[in-house]
Amino acid sequence: MTGDFEVGVQRQDSTVVVSPAGEIDLATVDLVRDAVDANWEPPLALVLDFRGLAFIDTSGLRYVLELNDRAAREGFELRLVRGPAAVQRVFEVAGVEPRLPFVDE
Repeated sequence: MTGDFEVGVQRQDSTVVVSPAGEIDLATVDLVRDAVDANWEPPLALVLDFRGLAFIDTSGLRYVLELNDRAAREGFELRLVRGPAAVQRVFEVAGVEPRLPFVDE
């Protein structure tokens, strides 16, 4: 945990759900990366739940794009649970929201 940032991890059958809470930025993105790497491996599905986020910067955006490319390359399922409007706006402004696997819950 860094300041008001934390990453929750749950395993539900063949799916790992990673739920960051707070702000994903340069100081915290590696905590998300570490949580994913430590708890998930193919062929499990991976869900990133952004509902607990208040903010995401370009380092977080870059990591999500890397994960999406990795999912396409390695053939696993990635789902991104939409976050608050301010978080979703980053994906919209970057023009990448349509190519990412967002779900409502």
